Amino acid sequence: MEKQTAIASSCFFLLYIATFTVAEVLEAHHHHHRHNRHGSMKLFVFGDSYVDTGNTGKSVSASWKEPYGINFPGKPAGRFSDGFVLTDYIASFLGVGSPVPYTLRKFVKKSKLESGMNFAYGGTGVFDTVFGGPNLTTQIDFFQQLLEQKLYSTKNDVVNSSIALVSVAGNDYAAYFGNHTEDFAAATKSIIKQLAVDLERIHGLGVRKIAVTAIGPLGCLPRMTSFLSYQNCSEVANLVSIFHNQILRQKVEELNKETKKSSFVILDLYNASLSAIMLPKHHQGYSTLQINSLQINPLKPCCVGVSKEYSCGSVDESGAKKYIVCDKPKLSFFWDTIHPSQNGWHEVYSAIKSSLRQLYL
Repeated sequence: MEKQTAIASSCFFLLYIATFTVAEVLEAHHHHHRHNRHGSMKLFVFGDSYVDTGNTGKSVSASWKEPYGINFPGKPAGRFSDGFVLTDYIASFLGVGSPVPYTLRKFVKKSKLESGMNFAYGGTGVFDTVFGGPNLTTQIDFFQQLLEQKLYSTKNDVVNSSIALVSVAGNDYAAYFGNHTEDFAAATKSIIKQLAVDLERIHGLGVRKIAVTAIGPLGCLPRMTSFLSYQNCSEVANLVSIFHNQILRQKVEELNKETKKSSFVILDLYNASLSAIMLPKHHQGYSTLQINSLQINPLKPCCVGVSKEYSCGSVDESGAKKYIVCDKPKLSFFWDTIHPSQNGWHEVYSAIKSSLRQLYL
């Protein structure tokens, strides 16, 4: 029972990492543009806060409050980070612009829709979660509606030459551990079973390749490591991620055998994140020696509340800040207690590039 409680207290979301200057991102975009062998390629994104770039409502999300977005775009813009998230890096790799959030589709020029669309909402899951928001099935409904409205065409390979990114499931475990309606193994299999249905549906709507993320090490989230003074990851909590990822990998192998085209690619955020945490590198403008001398702790979040009742972005009734931002945000792995920083995401992105190349096979 104690072991189960320990697991429960850790499973709220996922984790990962990133940092780039705007100039570097533009350079990367130009460099990777040659990868876009199909002029009509688009990126369609589904999932939660790890890939959401602005769908979650301003009234309910800290992602629209300072200091989120301080590195990019310089102000809060709906990303759960100080800057770029996984979506932005994958779009850059594919040579397309970061897709417009679904909720903003009617407020941008039509040309902005040419890169695809982002249907991800923070706090959501494969199933409904304690945080509300459209689950994965509903997000795919939004996508299907746009296809039916001819906003995107399945003709001339406009959709068929495109790629989907699906990053979801962490919040499902938060919901599960809040209810305990079934045993953990059964819950995981139920989540993966529905996820597989959703992946097949996206593919059935015409998307050629689909990248689905494995869950990162939940036991390394600052929300979990805070109980260990940010010194170690929780091995018990990480078992949740390991089991989920094992079942996910088995299911994806089955799906690929069925399609006979290796249409589904797993992005291993677990090992990518763990590697970056244990062996930090690629910190913009800093050598490994400098990182060590600065004593940067990758398990400690950059932005935290001044006390337990506050979190990153909190203010009191008078509007006074109730959070603290670290001195070197561009060196952090985690931005807040759940989400990677821009630097953190860049570390993860660097580690999964070989998997991303499979999207072109």
